Amino acid sequence: MKVIGVDPGTLVTGYGVVSETRGKKKCHGWGFIKSSSKTPMPVRLKKIADGLRKVIAENAPDILALEESFFAKDPQSALKLGQARGAIMLMAAEEGLTVAEYAPLKIKQTVTGYGRAEKEQVQIMVRSLLALKENPEPFDASDALAVAITHLHHASFKKKTVK
Repeated sequence: MKVIGVDPGTLVTGYGVVSETRGKKKCHGWGFIKSSSKTPMPVRLKKIADGLRKVIAENAPDILALEESFFAKDPQSALKLGQARGAIMLMAAEEGLTVAEYAPLKIKQTVTGYGRAEKEQVQIMVRSLLALKENPEPFDASDALAVAITHLHHASFKKKTVK
């Protein structure tokens, strides 16, 4: 199974592609899509969708795993995040991909063993779990890889328990 994990944002959207074969995880790459706050929102959303489409075309994932919304302190930030998530979900549906969603707490718990882990801890564990030579940067990319790892872990667990 190959998963594209996505950490959504209207300024920076991180992505990471991970597969698992016979219990061994392999990283196929990571990166981010960056926009300026001065760019109109519709243009930013299109840039996110187009950028992820390109990654999907290059990697042919089986599923898209997306970080769920969290409660932002600022209602405007929450609305913007919702717009990015909506654009990503629409693009995934257009590409024929199922979307799996995971809460930030579950992602951190799965990858680090602690649901309130800091971004640095997530990054270090992602590097270790994927046997990477360097830390995946920026944090948006390491978070996206963590989302993909979370999906592989939980999909694998479901497969083993639903016989």
